[in-house]
Amino acid sequence: MAALVETQLAGAISAFERRDVAAATALIAADQRIDEYDRDIEVKVMELLGKGALPQDALRDVMTMMKIAGELERVGDLAKNIAKRTRVVSSEGMPAQPTSGVTRMGRVSLRQMSDILNAYGARNITAARAVWGGDNELDALYNSVFQEIVQSMMEDPQLINVCTHLVFIAKNFERVGDHATNIAEAIHFLVTGTPLVEERPKGDETSTIAVPPPKHLPASGL
Repeated sequence: MAALVETQLAGAISAFERRDVAAATALIAADQRIDEYDRDIEVKVMELLGKGALPQDALRDVMTMMKIAGELERVGDLAKNIAKRTRVVSSEGMPAQPTSGVTRMGRVSLRQMSDILNAYGARNITAARAVWGGDNELDALYNSVFQEIVQSMMEDPQLINVCTHLVFIAKNFERVGDHATNIAEAIHFLVTGTPLVEERPKGDETSTIAVPPPKHLPASGL
């Protein structure tokens, strides 16, 4: 499941960068397999728990697996959403600067996901904490890209539609980072038996950015 999610996310980034409608369409269809994995894991966990009490370490391991499967399923959904929006914007003229910024966000989110899955495989709490503490890099990129997109809309109102989709794609990549940090917290619990109670670093400032109206609105045709 983790390998497929990683492949889906990498494919979504590539399809967006190349405006590849065929690849995006294939990614949307492939998401069904991730959902099937998630359901299979949930059924197997329930069967295991139904057989009786598990030792504490085994119970923690099983519950962590189910938690991580849920996070991976959501990342798969985000990759699918990116692919859907890629199909919409692929034929439109996308502003170069924010588009390249969104692609950078995608690559950072993929790196975070790869790093956290490696940390889980190795039960490496140090690597997990590095991902947990590094989410602010993706947040900072999102803040920058958001402002670039807003600037593009202000300069050319004809770009409002495509830029709106770019905002959602960028937000999806930012959310991938949040799911990576959730997995990091699950790994911490798995290895130590205690929750990670420190306050999570969070640098998304877009909710406080005022968006002025564009200088010239496109003709309405009325």
